[in-house]
Amino acid sequence: MVIIERAEVLIVEDHPLYSDGVVSLLARHAPQVRCQVAADAPSALGALMQNGGVDLVLADHRLPGVMDGLALLEQVVRMYPTAGRVLMSGSDDAQLAARARAIGAMGYLPKSLEPSAWIAALRSVLAGEPWFPPHSADAAGGLTPRQRRILERIACGQTNKLIARELGITERTIKYHLAEIFERLGASSRAEAVARASAQGWIALRERVA
Repeated sequence: MVIIERAEVLIVEDHPLYSDGVVSLLARHAPQVRCQVAADAPSALGALMQNGGVDLVLADHRLPGVMDGLALLEQVVRMYPTAGRVLMSGSDDAQLAARARAIGAMGYLPKSLEPSAWIAALRSVLAGEPWFPPHSADAAGGLTPRQRRILERIACGQTNKLIARELGITERTIKYHLAEIFERLGASSRAEAVARASAQGWIALRERVA
C-alpha cells in the first residue's frame, strides 16, 4: 500500500460521482488526508482564501464557468506557490499535460489511471516531486497515440464498446477521449473528426469493417 502523510487536499471537480470517488479512494489509502471539494473555480478560490491555502489542489480540466482547471491552477501558482498543483483530465492528452507543466502544475493525472498509480502520483507531488505520464511529451500531430488509435478504429466503423475491448479501457474513457478529440479538431461528429484527422495525415485509414 502506498502511504501519504497528513495533508489538506482540495478537489475541484463538478461531477459529484467522480469527486466522491476520489474522496473514497483517499479515505481507503490515506485516511490521514483531509479532503475539501469545490464544484468550480470561484468556489475553489473562495475555499482557499477562507482556509489559508491547502497542501494540494487537484483540479479537473473541464470546469463550469469561464475559468477551467488550467486557469485555476495558474491562480493557485500566484496565490499559494507552496501548494501542490495537479490537473486531472478524462484523457491522457500529452499536449494538455505539456500545457499544465508550462503554467506551473506539478502533475497531470489522466482519469484512466489505475488507483494505485493515482495514489503514487499524489504521493510524489506531495513530496515535492512532479509527476507526469511517461508518454506526456510524445504527442505528434496534435493527438496522442491512443487518440489516433481510437480514431483509426472509428474510421473502420468500430463501436465504442469494441474499441474499448480492443484497447483494454472502459467505454467511459473512450467518451472522454472523443470529447478531447472533437475539441482539438473542432469537430462535431465522429465522421468529421475522422475526416479532419485524415486530411492532416494524423491517422492512417484502413478498410472499413462490414
